[in-house]
Amino acid sequence: MISFYSRVFLFLLVPLLSFSQIVEDVIVQPSLNISWQTGNRWSFNSVMEQRNITDDGFGALHIQAAQFVGYEVGFYSQIGFVVMYRELFDDSRPEEVRFTEQYVYKRKYNALKVAHRVRWDQRLRGDRTTHRWRYRLSSSLPLNGFATDVSEYYLTASLETVFIAEKAERPGYDQRFSLGLGRQLSKNLKLQLVTEYRFEDFTANTERLLFLNLGMYYSI
Repeated sequence: MISFYSRVFLFLLVPLLSFSQIVEDVIVQPSLNISWQTGNRWSFNSVMEQRNITDDGFGALHIQAAQFVGYEVGFYSQIGFVVMYRELFDDSRPEEVRFTEQYVYKRKYNALKVAHRVRWDQRLRGDRTTHRWRYRLSSSLPLNGFATDVSEYYLTASLETVFIAEKAERPGYDQRFSLGLGRQLSKNLKLQLVTEYRFEDFTANTERLLFLNLGMYYSI
């Protein structure tokens, strides 16, 4: 059975692997995600991530911590706020503080979960302030039945478009595609590997990046 899931995942992964032949850099990004519910409309999620580059070896780029706060407003919708701090391992560049406002609409259609997310980022780096408006369409699908039980696998995919604006700078556009495989290890713990292909500033000096995101998710 596991070999069947592996074949399914590799089949879906082929397009991203073909892109990887023309990427400028491959980024490895492990993360730890802890979420908890309060028993009412509020939810919280804490994330720790480290970004590493594999160009000419393996080197750490930065580490970051983020805190998410969400509030259910009904009609399958949630509004939220995020604050993030990024510590760069480069003394020539300033650290980053980021504030994000978001709206999420998600529904389940039989076994398929679909989510629309709209975000507005304010990135503060030294005396620079960059605004980013982002829309993401994502979905997940269990590989057994209508729900993912313990020791079962699921697929996840997303498409995200980003518009970037900064004073005295030319606007930019990013496009991101991702595909991943997850496994429910226990009732509260799951592991997820997502490959993400990014076109950075795709209307001008396009940079192609391949991200390998390995995340562990624990819910309280």
